[in-house]
Amino acid sequence: MKNLVRWIPLALLCLLVAERFLYGGAWLTLVALLLFGLYSAFAPRDGLIGLVTLPRDDGFLSTESVQWWYWTGHLETEDGRRFGFEVVFFAFRNYGFFWDQLAQGAITDVAGNKFHFSEYLHFGIPRRPENRFDLSAGPQGLLRASGGGGKDHLHSEIDGFVLDLDLVETKAPVMHYGGGPHPYYFGGYTYYYSRVNMATSGTLTFGGETYKVKGSSWFDRQYGDLLQAITQGWQWFAIELDDNRQIMLYDLRGEGAAVEQAGSVTDANGHTRDLCGDDFTVVQLGQWRSPNTGSTYPMGWRVTVAGMELVIEPLVVDQELCAKHDLWIGPEYWEGACSVSGGATGKAYVELNGYSRGPEGTLSL
Repeated sequence: MKNLVRWIPLALLCLLVAERFLYGGAWLTLVALLLFGLYSAFAPRDGLIGLVTLPRDDGFLSTESVQWWYWTGHLETEDGRRFGFEVVFFAFRNYGFFWDQLAQGAITDVAGNKFHFSEYLHFGIPRRPENRFDLSAGPQGLLRASGGGGKDHLHSEIDGFVLDLDLVETKAPVMHYGGGPHPYYFGGYTYYYSRVNMATSGTLTFGGETYKVKGSSWFDRQYGDLLQAITQGWQWFAIELDDNRQIMLYDLRGEGAAVEQAGSVTDANGHTRDLCGDDFTVVQLGQWRSPNTGSTYPMGWRVTVAGMELVIEPLVVDQELCAKHDLWIGPEYWEGACSVSGGATGKAYVELNGYSRGPEGTLSL
């Protein structure tokens, strides 16, 4: 949209010359100038907003054209059955004028070796309570997220699985990039913070039975001018070690190689240090070709970080989210619950975006 706006003065000049030559007047140009003036006066403003400020930035930010609220987590029933889950809400401002929202939810049934997924798309601005979020999607709110300030409630209904969870932060929020905006070399910028190791409890109902569950969740909040980053693609790791350390790693993808790598390590006391690309390595151990989309994803990783060599493996191989909208073609990506072994033990969530050719123009890597 910004690129189009830059061309408007030239377009108006061409219109003026054509109108004068063909009709000897300038009425169309005057009307176009009036409309452009009205757009300039009332168009939504976007851009940088200083440092991350909480709890303000937990809520919807009308200045940021792309933003999301993202929860992934690991749950266990009282009898030891394990599940992974994801709840995510995206908000996009399209062409500078209107908003649409995409909500997705997933349940990974480890023992059943099954992945369950749902999604909803609708147009409009998210609710805007002050200093918090109140997000809902689907008929009668089949996916819901409310809260802020480190206390959240999630509800999802997916393929007969009904999840109700309460999440409470146990450590201070992790402010990536020092809490400021981070520019991408290919264009755009991001703000990004996380709440790691949120204590999680609630219920999971399926098969006619309700089970108490406990576990941990990872909340990511990201906003900014992110469309170019989305089309770039990435690998992202949220690693939770059993010694209460949390590690975030990512690499943004280029033509077959990483073009930006960074991350963080949060120790058991909640102190975080940033990582650059020289501080870790990620080696892919295998591949998996999706029978759903034909996309090929890396599957299994050896990660060297913080003096450890970790092996990360999916708990269920097919954890691919395949969007199927009637009015808009959505993203295809892999995001799933994984185990961690090697130099330390634990669990992880891994996201792989940009490994299929989709509507955003992302390419297989």
